[in-house]
Amino acid sequence: MTMHASKGLEFPVVFITGCENGLIPFIPKEKKHQDVQEERRLFYVAMTRAKQELYLSHAEKRNVHGKIEIRSISPFVSDVEQKLDRMNLTPDKKTGRHRQTQLALFSD
Repeated sequence: MTMHASKGLEFPVVFITGCENGLIPFIPKEKKHQDVQEERRLFYVAMTRAKQELYLSHAEKRNVHGKIEIRSISPFVSDVEQKLDRMNLTPDKKTGRHRQTQLALFSD
């Protein structure tokens, strides 16, 4: 299923593969106009389709048109990782356990 087709749906587990720069965000070889912010929104929509578990994967090397290409992780994934590192989890006063905090992906 494409990220576009996932809009409005939810699944217990979601796998987003190909989280590599050039694929997410998609950068065509011609490198004509692209809307990076729309690509980012689409990626976040795909992530929020997961009700319980989300898996993001990428390849360090990929065979593209018969040639091996070295790939780097998508900058979108790096942004999410940084936000996760900055999340401040505080223990619930009643239970002493950490509360789950909704990750705000669009604000600093």
